[in-house]
Amino acid sequence: AYYLPQNAGDIARKFIKDQQLLSFIDAECFIVSTVNALKTPMINASMVLCDRHFGGINYPVGGVGGIAVSLANGLVEKGSAIRYKANVTNVILENGKAVGVRLSNGKELFARTVISNATRWDTFGKLVKAEELPEEEKNFQKNYVKAPSFLSIHLGVKASVLPAGTDCHHFVLEDDWSNLEKPYGSIFLSIPTVLDPSLAPEGHHILHIFTTAGIEDWEGLPRKDYEQKKELVANEIIRRLENKLFPGLQDSIVLKEVGSPKTHRRFLARNDGTYGPMPRGKPKGLLAMPFNTTSIDGLYCVGDSCFPGQGVIAVAFSGVMCAHRVAADIDLEQRSPILDTGLLGVLRWLRTLA
Repeated sequence: AYYLPQNAGDIARKFIKDQQLLSFIDAECFIVSTVNALKTPMINASMVLCDRHFGGINYPVGGVGGIAVSLANGLVEKGSAIRYKANVTNVILENGKAVGVRLSNGKELFARTVISNATRWDTFGKLVKAEELPEEEKNFQKNYVKAPSFLSIHLGVKASVLPAGTDCHHFVLEDDWSNLEKPYGSIFLSIPTVLDPSLAPEGHHILHIFTTAGIEDWEGLPRKDYEQKKELVANEIIRRLENKLFPGLQDSIVLKEVGSPKTHRRFLARNDGTYGPMPRGKPKGLLAMPFNTTSIDGLYCVGDSCFPGQGVIAVAFSGVMCAHRVAADIDLEQRSPILDTGLLGVLRWLRTLA
C-alpha cells in the first residue's frame, strides 16, 4: 500500500546520485514498460528487477509457444472449449449489462460473464462502441496513451557467428542514454537456442531481435515500398548488432523474417500494434490503472491494460487477480459484498484523482 502511489524513479533519485546508475535503472524499467523509471510504478519495477536479477533466466524447453499450448490444454481438461479463428466484433449489452459477444460471422454467444483480453482501446471503442464509453474509461484514455509497437526480426544464423559463452538475452544501447526511448534507439535480442538447441537445426541458432517503433512510421506505404522499408530498417539493425556483438552476422543469415507494427496489429489484433498503456504524464504510481472490473456489469478486462500493467509478470498477475475476482462475483469463492463494494468504490475514486 505504501508503494502503490509511488514511482521507481522518484525513489531511486531520493537515495542515488550517480547519473550512470540512475540511467541504468531507467533502462531496466524501459525494458518492461517502454518508459523510464520516473513513469514506472514502483510495484511494477520491483517485480521486474526481482525477476531479471534473482534466480537466473527461466526459459521453457521447446520455446515460449509451449506456455500457450499448456494453458490451452489445461482449460480444455477443466471442461472449457476454445474457439479459434472466432473474431469478436462486439460485446452485446442489454440494459447496460454485458451478456455475450457477437462474432464477425454474425453468430452470437451468451454468457453470465464476459472477459476481454483485448487492449483497453479495443475493448472500449471497438468491442464496446465509443458512444457507450463509461466515464471511467474516458478518464483512462485521458491519462494513458498507447505504448509503441515493435519492429521484430527473426533470424536463423550459422552457429559459428556466436562466440563461445554467448548469453541468451542482450539489450544494446550504443551511443547515448538519451536514445533509450527513441524509436529504433535501443535493441532487444533473445537467442533461445543458447538454452535449448533443439529449437534450431544442428549448427544453427535463432535470433529474435526487436526495437520500439510507432505504427505511424509505416502507414500509407505502397506494398513494394513497405517491403523495401522493412528490409532497409532490418538490415540497419543487423548492421548495428554486427558492429557491437557479432562480426560477420549479415553473412551468416540463412533465414530472415521481418515484422513491422502493422504486422503486430494484424496478427495480434492490438490497436496500432501497441504493447499496452503508457502514462501521458507522470503517474501517481498505479492509482490510475484500472483493475479487472469495469463500469459495465458483467464485463471484465484482463492483460497489460489492467493493474499491474505491462510485462509478462504483470500480465500473469492480472490474470490471477481477474480469475479470483470473477470467481468471487459468481459465488465460486467466498466474499464480502459490503467490503467489495467499498473497496471498488475507493479504487474508482482514486483513479479519477490520478
